[in-house]
Amino acid sequence: MTGADAVAAATKAADSARDAVAEFLLAARLKQPREQAVARTRQAAAAPWTDRPPELAARLLDDDATGVLLA
Repeated sequence: MTGADAVAAATKAADSARDAVAEFLLAARLKQPREQAVARTRQAAAAPWTDRPPELAARLLDDDATGVLLA
């Protein structure tokens, strides 16, 4: 193998490695928003009323809140 052949082989290997790393990084980056969306969906899910503490259900509404409900 000549020096030029070695350089060509090294260049080809470097290009291939660069492509593989770019694909991996892109896949990892695209996965993050999906995971964040799933996490937000889990956090936003409200508990059913039967699972809420009874002291919250028994609490009286203040005048501001009742005015909004009656309006």
